[in-house]
Amino acid sequence: MFEKLREKYAHALTSPGNTEESLFIIQNDQGEKLYFNNTRLTKEEKSLLSTLFDQVEPELNQPVSASYRMWTQLLLHNQLPDKDIFTPVRFIHFHVKGSLTDIEGFTEAVNSLFSSIETLLWPSPGEGVVIQRLDEEFDDEQLDDSAVSALTSDFYVQLSFLVGSPHTSAASVRDRFKLEMEMFKAARNYSPSQTIFHEQEALSHWLLSNLEHDVVSTFRELLKPVQNDRELQQSVKTYLECNLNTSMAAKKMFVHRNTLQYRVEKFIEKTSLDIKQFPNAVAVYLMLLVQNSKKANHDR
Repeated sequence: MFEKLREKYAHALTSPGNTEESLFIIQNDQGEKLYFNNTRLTKEEKSLLSTLFDQVEPELNQPVSASYRMWTQLLLHNQLPDKDIFTPVRFIHFHVKGSLTDIEGFTEAVNSLFSSIETLLWPSPGEGVVIQRLDEEFDDEQLDDSAVSALTSDFYVQLSFLVGSPHTSAASVRDRFKLEMEMFKAARNYSPSQTIFHEQEALSHWLLSNLEHDVVSTFRELLKPVQNDRELQQSVKTYLECNLNTSMAAKKMFVHRNTLQYRVEKFIEKTSLDIKQFPNAVAVYLMLLVQNSKKANHDR
């Protein structure tokens, strides 16, 4: 039922942490909640929703930090804050698929994964961002799959993260924030099973998402000789991701170096694309991302 409501009232949905708006909250028998911007629902719509579900009163007097207000003002409302923001910072974006009922517990769990937390915002339902100060207390912890799996198990939702790059310019920080959000969306579309992305790789996905259909078709045509050999494609992709280092790629794939070398030569022979040459390697890597993406397969 909530899924249908999300579609019907998409224009009125808001994030649970949004204290800038008047909230209208409903809850079903399982304890799941939906948050609406009170001003975007008609009187009749609110009456219907409160008849079908329990209406929950927003928590009043919830403490909101000055940092939260400042970053909300800048990133979500495109308004210059009253005070100068701290830089450098890094954004860690996350996407939640499923019904997240324990917002407070989830927020605490996510914050515990990182040091020097400035604040955590919810730009929209299901999309959040941790703002991390790169100060003297900053520790560049590597987010790994085990941490994401633990959150998934604890809160019964599917999660994916994008770890952004450091931003040193306060003047351009909002534009970079918006670009990272677009990159993250494109990356999830191209690699839906991947749980952790970094900005550098997400940039490739974003570039591909803006390609014309004819270009995507040409990419597929060039890889047609190997389109059904998934093992060969994955071997070559790993080889390229390891900077054309055969030994490193073989170790990562748990195969003998000669085995990987044979697969590389086989790919070159079948496609006539010499991936040992850097320009070709870059092009083929993008082709493989398209070939194996959800979007490309959907467009076929």
